[in-house]
Parts: sequence; structure tokens; C-alpha cells
Amino acid sequence: MTKLVRGSAGTRMANRGAIIAALLSEAGIDRRQLVEQTGLSWATVARIVDELLADGLALEQHKIVRDGPGRQAAALGFNPRSGLVCGIDLGGTYCRMVIADGIGSAIIRCRDETPRELEAAALASWIATRVLGLVERYGDGVPLTSVAIGLPGVVASTKDRVVGAFNLPQILGTTFVRTVGAELGVPTIIDNDSNLALLGELHYGDLPRDETVVLLSLGTGLGSAVAFNRQVLAGPEGLLGEFGRLRLPGRKERLRDLLSGAGLLALAQAAGHRLAKADDVFADPDRFGGLVDEIHEALLHLVSIVALAYEPSTVVFTGGFSGAFSDSALQTVSTETYETVGVHSDLRRSVLGDSGGLLGAMAAALSGYYTAIGVASHQVASITTSAPDVVASLDGCAVDQPAKEEPA
Repeated sequence: MTKLVRGSAGTRMANRGAIIAALLSEAGIDRRQLVEQTGLSWATVARIVDELLADGLALEQHKIVRDGPGRQAAALGFNPRSGLVCGIDLGGTYCRMVIADGIGSAIIRCRDETPRELEAAALASWIATRVLGLVERYGDGVPLTSVAIGLPGVVASTKDRVVGAFNLPQILGTTFVRTVGAELGVPTIIDNDSNLALLGELHYGDLPRDETVVLLSLGTGLGSAVAFNRQVLAGPEGLLGEFGRLRLPGRKERLRDLLSGAGLLALAQAAGHRLAKADDVFADPDRFGGLVDEIHEALLHLVSIVALAYEPSTVVFTGGFSGAFSDSALQTVSTETYETVGVHSDLRRSVLGDSGGLLGAMAAALSGYYTAIGVASHQVASITTSAPDVVASLDGCAVDQPAKEEPA
């Protein structure tokens, strides 16, 4: 705990951020407790609290009763109606959205088929229209403050362009990113969907704290993300962990061709097999001439690369295609990886499932909102929330159904 008492503008902002972070972390905290937690003077706490109340960022709640006469104090909390945020998980097949209040309680969510036929600007407009419509119908007049979008592609470190998008190629370049931010009209965070899925697991899942963890997203495409000390890592061109691009040893096929739904479907069809979806390969393995064994070898190859690159304590799997691998298959891969490269990693399934990316996008949007109102990045990282409550609010909130077009 650092006591901040100097009078510079930077210090005043840091003091304000410390108070907001404490209000977000503690339900029903009073001024005296804020003094104790932040190390700030009573006068500083009182002044900042008055400012936050006037700005609508804080609320006085119930009275806290203590022993002795005149010992009542007003409990304080962050005002959840001070602003709304939106998290978006844009996939090659589906687009999921959630509108949440200022403390991460979900208000409304939706799951629509991604309109893959739209070009970049039109797709961005579709997303913006959907978000703003949800806010108008369900937001009760509370303003939208921040949006975060997880994309099925490689995002440059500048966050202003997409440099790779195998399953949604129209978002390549700057047009989609520029258009969606302009039409939403609020700060919009763009990142790789695997990075945000890992952020969701770190905030609301059961991953170990302060250890190196890797997320492998096996869905329509193949993605990965890595975090060290709860910080998701990224390279300058966003290519860190893009293992799906690697060719299989001695072959022209890439890892994503065997370890993603779209890749496997295309590979099997090119080999002359008639099938409607990738899952058909696992339903009748004998029909596909050893292809299932090749898939398992590809998974072992991928996990071995991850193990040598990061030495993770945990590798968490998410995405619909990952369901093709049984728990025993994951355990076998873990054992064989250790025998091959000498690194032991716990291979486990995500406890958040498909919600991980959506929760991660919401967490990123909340961080963007808190930063905008004066909370420094290290203070944002210190905020503690009830993960079960956040997950339950997402699971329990209403689902908006997209409007159906009238027949011509």
C-alpha cells in the first residue's frame, strides 16, 4: 500500500483511481475503511468521494452500524448504472455479444450467425447497429462507454489493423477496425479472440495465479494465447503463438488443417470424402483411413511446441472442435509430451466453455471504461470481483433474438 499525498495533478488522479478501485473491489465500504485501505488522508478520501458522488460514479448505500453512540456511517459502492460496456466474440460462424453494467453484471446477450457474405465496412456496420440497438432497447438510458471485440484473426500491436484472418478474410487491413470504432462512437478495443478468451479464463475461470498458462482454441480455426503472471503476451505483429500456420513435419499441410473444424473439413473433402461437418471424422474413424490418428499426432506436435516455447504449468482447451478429444486423450498427450520434451503441463478443458471469449471481451471493455474514468492500469489489475457472480449473471441474463426479415 502506497500513501499518495502530494498535490500534483498526476497524484490527484492516482488517488482518485485508488478510491475507484477500492469501491469496485469492496461492496459496502465506508470512508474510514477507504482511508485504511488506500493510506490516503481522511480529507483526501472525503473530497474524492464527494466528487465521485457528484459525478454519478459512486452511490451511498445502507448505513453501517458500529458499537457506541454516533457510530453509523454510509456504505459506499461503485455505481453500476454509471455506464454500460459491450463485449463481442466475433467468430467465423457465430457472433456473440453481451451488454453489461459498470460492475460486469450482464444485462442482455445475443448469439447471431456471422454474416460472412458482408464486406469489411458492411460487417462493421452490422455489428455497430446490433450493439447500439441492444443498448437502446435494454440499457434503460445508461450510456455505452466502451466496447471490446475479439476477432478471429491476427491483430497488430497497434490494434489498428488485422494482419491475418484465415476464416474471415474480409476483416484484413484497417477498414473493418476503423469503421466499427467510428460507428460505435465510443472507445473500441480490438484484439485476437484467443487473447481475450485467455483473459476471460484469467478473470473468471479457474486457472492458477501467477504461473505461465496457455490457451489453445480449437474451433472453426486454430488459435492460441499465453499469459505470464496473469498478463497476456503479444508480439509487435500479433503473430505470437500463431502455431496453426506451421507445416506438419514432412508435409505441406499445416497444423490448422488437422486441428480446426474448417481445416479438417476442407482436408477431408479434398481427399474425396463426403461429409457435412468435421465431427463426422470422429464418428466413423475407420472410414477415414487413419485420419484420426494423424489428428492426435498433430495435437501432440502442437502441445510439444507449446511446452518448449513457454514451459506452461497449464494448457487449457476451448472451442467446439476441442470436444473431439476425450479426457483420456488429453492425459495421454500430456504424458507423451513429458516423455518427449521433458515438460509437464496439466492439460484441461475450459470451465467457461464458449463463454470464455465473451467474458474476456467484457473484461477488456470494463478495463477500458475504468481507465477512461481515471483508474491506472496497475490499479485496474488490482480490482477483485466475484467471478461466480459474473459468470452466473451472464448465464442467467435474457437472450435477445435477432429480428427476422419479412418475406418480400
